[in-house]
Formats: sequence, structure tokens, C-alpha cells
Amino acid sequence: MPTLQLSEGRVLAWREFGDPNGRPVIAVHGSPDSSAIWALFHDAAARCELRVIAPDRPGFGGSTPLPGRSIVDWVDDLDALTEHLHLKSYRVLAISGGSPYALASAWKHPNRVEHLGLVSVICPLHAPEVTRGANAQVRLTFWTARRAPLLLRPMAWMVVRLVVRDPARAADRLIRMRPRADRAIIRRPEVMTVLHENLPLQFKDADSIALEMRNAARPWGFDLTTVSAPTTIWQGGLDDVHTPAMGRYLASHLPNARLVFEQNRATFDLIADADTILHQFASEP
Repeated sequence: MPTLQLSEGRVLAWREFGDPNGRPVIAVHGSPDSSAIWALFHDAAARCELRVIAPDRPGFGGSTPLPGRSIVDWVDDLDALTEHLHLKSYRVLAISGGSPYALASAWKHPNRVEHLGLVSVICPLHAPEVTRGANAQVRLTFWTARRAPLLLRPMAWMVVRLVVRDPARAADRLIRMRPRADRAIIRRPEVMTVLHENLPLQFKDADSIALEMRNAARPWGFDLTTVSAPTTIWQGGLDDVHTPAMGRYLASHLPNARLVFEQNRATFDLIADADTILHQFASEP
């Protein structure tokens, strides 16, 4: 895994997938998550001639934690990476909790980000209707992030400890928290391989996990209506983690967004159809 030493001494790690000579795409992982998840897009990205560049945010994968960072702060890390790779423009693709960070990059750099693709988005949580239809665990996490954020770290620490002590049990518990539409897909051997590699990378630092949950529940630091990049949102109707209302909320507040609503799908069901998503994403002007 390549790394970049940042000016303040932190390390930024990233992975690359797809076609090394293809059109550059910055891939923003979920939360908690790591760049390892993008291995599920590797073959489809190669077929679509896309070079997928997937950085780890601070405290995940191989990147050094950065206490107190905001969503917008992360764009500085992205700027350091794109400068290092000599990228003047690129597309940005995000999954799940990576959505705010992808949007922040497009907000800060409207002339660099050619197109945004958002898969199974989250949205600002101040509107109560966006969590309707979410499962009990998700509602509890969102409520805690908004009303009792000091509890986020001990909640995250319990998961980190379980991953260290019994990764198989942790994986099974996380699968059971996913929408029913996703569970059979996650248990496919090729997906389980990525899941088991990803677990210790996404659940390694309780403070970073808690910080990302807290940031998602706070104001994001920019106005959605000022994000002008053309945006495609893929949202599943069977997703009780990233509710359909979240996709509709973002689509209605972004000035140049198109919502692709898949009524009978959830997140990993969408990821399993990476060829369709990446073909659409690559074809967008």
C-alpha cells in the first residue's frame, strides 16, 4: 500500500484499483470503513477504464489519526494526495458515510471535481424524516450522535475490542445488522474475503470512529445548495441503514443531482452490480 508523508508528520495511505492508465476517480470509503472495500469494484473499474484511487481517512486503514478533524478538513488530505499524483481534475465516487466528504471536496473544488457519484448516501440528520424506516441499531447510533455524543467512543471501543478478540463473531454481528437484502450477497466468498480484510482496518481506532459519527450528526461545514458538481445518487429502497429518504433529501437539496432509485435493492446489492454503476458513472458528462 503506498503512503504519503504529510507536512505535519501524519501518514496518508491509499490503494489503487481498476485500470492504472484509466480516467482518475477518487473513491471515498464509508464510515467506519477503509479503502479495502473498493476491491469489490476492481474488475468493473478495469472494464470501464477507470483508475480508482482510494485514500484512507485519518484513523482508518493505513492513515494516521487526526483528533478533532472536521469533514471539510479532510479535503486538505485529498489535496495533498492529488498534488502528489499530479491530478488536476478527477471524478469522485463515495459509499455511505463517505458521502459528506465527497460533497465537501466538490464544494471546495468546483473546478476540479468533474462529477460526483454517491452510493447509498447519508444526509444531514437534523430532518427527522430521514431516519424513518431505519433499523433500531441505526436509529440508536444516530440518536446518540446527536443527543449524547460522549457515548460514541465507548460504543466504538466495544466493537473495536470485539474485532480484536473474535473477528469471526464481529463479522457475523455486523452482517446481521445489515438490511436483509444485503446479507446473502455479503456472505458470498469473494465479498467475505474483502470483509475479513477490511474489519481490522475499519475498526482500529475508537476515537476516529466516534469522531466520524459525531461529524456526520453535526452541520457539515458547507451548504448543500452551493455544491454545483453534476451528481448521481444511487439509493436502494430496501436499505434500512441508508434510508430512501436520505437519498431523496440529498437529491432535492443539491442543485445538479440525479437520483437513481432502485426499489428492490440495498447497499451491497448495488455494489454487486458495480459494472452498471461504474458504466453509468463513467458515461455521465
